Amino acid sequence: MTADQLAVLCRRLADDTDAVRTSPEVRALAESIAGRVREGTTLDELSDDFDELEILLLRAGHAAGLSPARSYERFLGGGDGHRVLEVLTCPSGACARIEAPGEEPVLCVALRQPMVVTRLRS
Repeated sequence: MTADQLAVLCRRLADDTDAVRTSPEVRALAESIAGRVREGTTLDELSDDFDELEILLLRAGHAAGLSPARSYERFLGGGDGHRVLEVLTCPSGACARIEAPGEEPVLCVALRQPMVVTRLRS
């Protein structure tokens, strides 16, 4: 589950209005985790830190915590009839985050690198 949690964390760190960025205690731990990922710490080694971050988020009233579940959103580019779909993925393959490509580059905040284009085929 930690790769999914890293994907959610990365997405939430990219949102300036998210509790991961606006709550000082949560932000400090989230940025610490991201920094250790950049330094090469394995996700297994960060399992306890992700659990602690989850608890902080839940205590702060953010019921979703680091759950990958979120409300339905239309995935741009997914419904045009083409059998090849391009998505943006984690530059190191460390997490399961995906984003729709757009005009602006999408940054992986954890690694401080642009997300990479990945072609999916059905």
